Amino acid sequence: MSRKIISLILVLVLTIFTFSGCGSKSNTDTASTNEQNTAATVENTAENSTGAEQTASGDTIEIRFAWWGDTARNDVYNAICDRFEEANPGIKVVREPSSWNDYFDKLATQAAGNNAPDVFGMHVQYVSDYAGRGALAEIQSYVDNGIIDTSKMSEAVVNSGKFGDKLYMIPQGVTFTNQLVNATLLEKYGIEVPKYDTDQTWDEFKALGEQLVSKAKDAGEEAYLSSDMSTQFTMFRYMARQAGGDLYTADGKLNFTQETVEQWFTYWKTLRDEGLIPDASSSTEDATAPVEQKFFTKGAVAFTCTPANQLHLYQQQMPDFKLTLARNPVGNDGARGEYLEGAHFAISSASDDAKKEAAAKLINFFVNTQESMELFKMEQGVPANSDMAEYIKTLLDETMTKEIDYVNATIPVAGEGTYAPVGATEINTAFSDAAAGVQFDEVSPADAAKQFMEAAQTVLDSSN
Repeated sequence: MSRKIISLILVLVLTIFTFSGCGSKSNTDTASTNEQNTAATVENTAENSTGAEQTASGDTIEIRFAWWGDTARNDVYNAICDRFEEANPGIKVVREPSSWNDYFDKLATQAAGNNAPDVFGMHVQYVSDYAGRGALAEIQSYVDNGIIDTSKMSEAVVNSGKFGDKLYMIPQGVTFTNQLVNATLLEKYGIEVPKYDTDQTWDEFKALGEQLVSKAKDAGEEAYLSSDMSTQFTMFRYMARQAGGDLYTADGKLNFTQETVEQWFTYWKTLRDEGLIPDASSSTEDATAPVEQKFFTKGAVAFTCTPANQLHLYQQQMPDFKLTLARNPVGNDGARGEYLEGAHFAISSASDDAKKEAAAKLINFFVNTQESMELFKMEQGVPANSDMAEYIKTLLDETMTKEIDYVNATIPVAGEGTYAPVGATEINTAFSDAAAGVQFDEVSPADAAKQFMEAAQTVLDSSN
């Protein structure tokens, strides 16, 4: 089922619920086939159960918990859930893991059927699609009554869980989309490795690539500056913010110009044409390759974009290379684009009060206890709870400590970002499609930018 069809179903069903007085409503993660089948079995069982059947006999209550991730993350989350059940014998957690690629398609279908998990992972990219249609429960009351403790979280971090002026989510961690750097590859050709707390402009980034490719050729070898980031709307966001806007305004309108989109497409086309990044076909394959088969992991490119908290995951895959973090390029005039990111926990508005309260307790356990953080560590970024961030430092290896240092150094230069409006998923797809046309020289950057702006506006118009 396409994202567009799912979105239309979600709108229709949730609109019906609203008028009837029953209103409700992540590129490296992969899950094994067995895990997907298990999750599907849990989902089907839950869909065929009534609320009474989901609650065990006696005082025990069952809550469904969904998240996205790979096998390693599933192991961590399952272990934390086990500890939570030991500490809360009256609550049983039914687990529903999925891969990133499947997660939001499944969640949209469940929410449209009024059968969303009681507590689930939420990404800022999709908040508007759910909070804006009433699928997320307001959770300020659980903060007010002490079930969820936010006293050790900064105001900016807590506010990242708000949509409008209402609190719908609790952050699992804080991170930034940044550049992962193969320091070993750069040092091999005598190129200075960018420091994690300094800046380079887009022009300087390109110049570094010219130096790298040239020196590799002189040695009879091949190396590239970066993986092709041209199709990634989240990366384009940095250039949009550096131009004085963002992806969207607070009231859900486009907040960048056609000229900025053209500039983005042109920049990456230039890198491609000059051989500083891989060709279109290779980049397309690389985008869907598992981590261990990506250009970056194989040591062919010096930079790739990834959340800061994934440094240690790549380092595990690349024991023969030294990896570091670097900020995304700033505008040639020095303008910045950083904004606070991170995954969140949310509670379904369709759940009854008892399950909502149990879900709130699970969220609090995840983000505020040493029993959880001993396992969770940097799974979704630097812990939002400052005490927990200090606690896990005693448990981390050198690579994970680099992640904390990077995030802490970047927070002071980061601004606030706006949430994407309803229809953002389709706009992401339209952007990727337009960029792919430029990749394969099927359309010019100017024409691709024009086509994308028209497609994006059509999506927003149809969503209002």
